[in-house]
Amino acid sequence: MKFLRDYWQDLGIVVAFFVCIGLLVNGSLMPEIEIILWLSFVAILVHQFEEYRWPGYFGGLFNGVIFRSEHPERYPLNTQSAMIINLGIAYLFYLLPVFVPNLIWLGLAPVFMGFFQFIWHGIFANIKARTIYNPGLGAVLLFHFPIGGWYIYHIVSYNLASAWDWILGSVYFVIAAYIFIIKGNMWLKDEHSPYSFSPKQLGPYNVSPNKVWVDDEI
Repeated sequence: MKFLRDYWQDLGIVVAFFVCIGLLVNGSLMPEIEIILWLSFVAILVHQFEEYRWPGYFGGLFNGVIFRSEHPERYPLNTQSAMIINLGIAYLFYLLPVFVPNLIWLGLAPVFMGFFQFIWHGIFANIKARTIYNPGLGAVLLFHFPIGGWYIYHIVSYNLASAWDWILGSVYFVIAAYIFIIKGNMWLKDEHSPYSFSPKQLGPYNVSPNKVWVDDEI
């Protein structure tokens, strides 16, 4: 468990690499919509790598700036909850549409989440932190926006989406965001959690440089 907790984001970028290799080799044989959905999955893996590995200080921003936590190294977000929430988002919410590309509403929801990430990273978090960049924004601009735009252009061009697809996709996005992001953080927060972010993962929001961070083996 400790290995996965420490390296899930690195494993994700490895998965993204092999997905891209697979698309280069087999892309000419695949329907366009499947290629787009695979790339959408790659986008969230890159996004998570940017947030938690390089530059990787999203945990510090989230706890220290957004929530003004007295324990930004572990509350409300910690390395355990970050792993659980992000694995669920990537390997359930983003990956599932790849295998049922005909369910357009299922593919629209992750696209909407990618667009929403600009509101969170590009506007809200930057205003709070008084910055022009925070980990995750790069993936939004370079991956989520163009891939999501491609998906919408494709389904509109080929008249693949009904009114119900747009409605269900929007509702599913809201429900998923509520469960994974809002409730997920509420359910898994623990002020005494042993699963602390490192000083590097706190980045410029490491307000207690003399603290000792502990990540117990379980």
